[in-house]
Amino acid sequence: MDALVSLPDNRVIRQNGLASKTSLEGFLANFETYLVDRANYFDPAVRDLAVQALTSGGKRIRPALVHACGAGNLAVSENLTKAAAIVEFVHVATLVHDDVLDDASIRRDRQTVYADRGATAAILLGDALFAHALEMASEFPENEVCRWVAAATRRTCSGEIQQSFLRGDFTLTSARYRQIIEAKTAELFSVSCRLGTHVAGLDDATSALACDFGRRLGLAYQIYDDLADVFGREADFGKSLGRDLAHGKVTLPTITLFPKLSKVEASRLHETLFHSGREPNSEIVLEMVDLMRTHGVHEECRELLDEELSAIGNTLSEFTDDTIARHLDDLRQGIVSRTAILLG
Repeated sequence: MDALVSLPDNRVIRQNGLASKTSLEGFLANFETYLVDRANYFDPAVRDLAVQALTSGGKRIRPALVHACGAGNLAVSENLTKAAAIVEFVHVATLVHDDVLDDASIRRDRQTVYADRGATAAILLGDALFAHALEMASEFPENEVCRWVAAATRRTCSGEIQQSFLRGDFTLTSARYRQIIEAKTAELFSVSCRLGTHVAGLDDATSALACDFGRRLGLAYQIYDDLADVFGREADFGKSLGRDLAHGKVTLPTITLFPKLSKVEASRLHETLFHSGREPNSEIVLEMVDLMRTHGVHEECRELLDEELSAIGNTLSEFTDDTIARHLDDLRQGIVSRTAILLG
């Protein structure tokens, strides 16, 4: 699920003595046009649904990662846009499928394809988006792009499957939780960085650092998103909140809370959540939030998130390319600022 992340302002860098506008804003404007152009590749019966899903908003953090890692090479801007589109097609496909799994009617302040056209259309549309991502990847002359994207997609789906199998298992360890979110969320962040550095022709050492940054940012992003589902407000996030609780998803706040409860209290709460139905129950959500605050869960989760963000800072310090490091740090700071607003 997507949370809101602030993105950097316009930037101008100098290359070969000339000022060259390579702002993220300009890149994303071209990117949005490219997404619609690629949606026109779909059969007429599917085209409108594809456009609906692809243009439903969001902060485009994965395309921003591709841009941050490759924007220093202006000669590859067209391929950089295509690489960003590949990752976004995969990401949007997972969201379309997630909405079916979560019975979600709203995403990014809009009705979901699932709510609008039903589960069958949403599932098949997600499949079509996945397929087109691989089609775009195959258009690169080297087969690495297709292989990386396919592997990242497989791992992302694997993480989602693992999480679905563990619904309601609030005894999950933090290490197992981390393993799941590394697959379901961090993998696409990491491959975004890999594609950006690859298209830009950067060296292996820089690519490895960028991938590590992406993986760590993905972990931090998912922890933040988990916290937002409990402590956030729908008006701020443009999507249905409390659904992770209602659907028994194992998230960091819930697995941090349950070991702190007595056996009787944990059993009662588990039973309450099990029988709460598919729609979020505001009374149960409020009870969970009160318990989490009483037992210091939000502070503990905040500490873990701060540790992850600090580790990201250490990774950034290893970059020799200041431009990439600056662009990537803007994305890290976006989560820092949003966390401060969410948890105070």
